[in-house]
Amino acid sequence: MPKLLLFDIDGTLVDTGGEGGLALLDAVEEVLGMPRECVPHLELAGATDGGITRQLFHQLDIAWSEDRVAEYLRCYLKHLERRMKAPKFPGKLLPRVTEVLDRLRGRDDMHLGLLTGNVRAGAEIKLRHFEVWSYFAEGAFADDAEDRNLLGPFALRRMQNFHGVEYSLDEVFVIGDTPKDIACARAMGARCIAVATGSYDRASLEHADAWAVLDSLEPDALVPLLKS
Repeated sequence: MPKLLLFDIDGTLVDTGGEGGLALLDAVEEVLGMPRECVPHLELAGATDGGITRQLFHQLDIAWSEDRVAEYLRCYLKHLERRMKAPKFPGKLLPRVTEVLDRLRGRDDMHLGLLTGNVRAGAEIKLRHFEVWSYFAEGAFADDAEDRNLLGPFALRRMQNFHGVEYSLDEVFVIGDTPKDIACARAMGARCIAVATGSYDRASLEHADAWAVLDSLEPDALVPLLKS
């Protein structure tokens, strides 16, 4: 039975250099009509786009409506793409990501998917920019649920339908960089391999009870873990 590897995006595969957060503030000004200076600190690491939007609307005392939220997210995506296409975009693909993905994609016993707090369109914008979108067959996105802990079954079902196999949960791995990724893996009955490439260090990830913690997506460290 193939192993299923579900990757987080921000802090695990890519670093947008803060431009994702700035695009959220661009949309605050354009759609909500408020200066970005009014926005309190947002906790972005491991959050879903839906959760961030709800936090924003609550903090700014904006009435919640599906149409307003959809308008806000469309504007955010527009500015995200604009910022990522800018000549001086400071973002980067994290070290050795392409090498890891190439090595894993070449194996018949490992299937690659996504489990991310980005809406699907945002995930595609980010990964296409760095030319790694095509590595992933399917996944779960913030469009599916606002609560990250509810995303796992969506990813599992889509990947099973895509590949025509049924995965054993003890062969499903969530690969992410925050305690929220660890909690998400636990909620679906999977294991989490946490990488200290985002805003949490190794000690924090170990304290959150990840199944394994790596300093980075080092191929020679990751692949033996998956084969164990």
